[in-house]
Amino acid sequence: MDRPDKAEHQVKAMSAIDDDATLTQLATAWVGQALGGAKVQEAAYVYQELGEKYNYTAALYNGRAVCYMKMGRWEDADHDLQEAFNKDAKDPDTLSNLITVGLHLGKNVARYQTQLKMVAPKHPNSKRLEAADEAFARAAASIA
Repeated sequence: MDRPDKAEHQVKAMSAIDDDATLTQLATAWVGQALGGAKVQEAAYVYQELGEKYNYTAALYNGRAVCYMKMGRWEDADHDLQEAFNKDAKDPDTLSNLITVGLHLGKNVARYQTQLKMVAPKHPNSKRLEAADEAFARAAASIA
């Protein structure tokens, strides 16, 4: 729905029922990411607490990495995404986020692009990469 205001209202209702529930904590982090500003830092803390409490998963590393990206902390995001990659090298979100961070850091991301296309050809970023490749091929053919 892309309505952070409605999501925030729902998270407040969830918090009133059980503020410490894992689902409430995750929803708080997701809404914090969407709202931006200081809420992004709070969301990063939520992911960290959940990771320390239950052991980190690729999804938790990705969540915190997205927070770091929103804060412009690209090196920290890259570190978390490398940890996520070590947990699950075939996770499409990890691969997609590694591409984004890598581009911001000036790294070669061809490996991750190839992997993303192979493991998740229907992922939105796989489709974008495929469309870009096709557009480049058309442009190159028109010049040749």
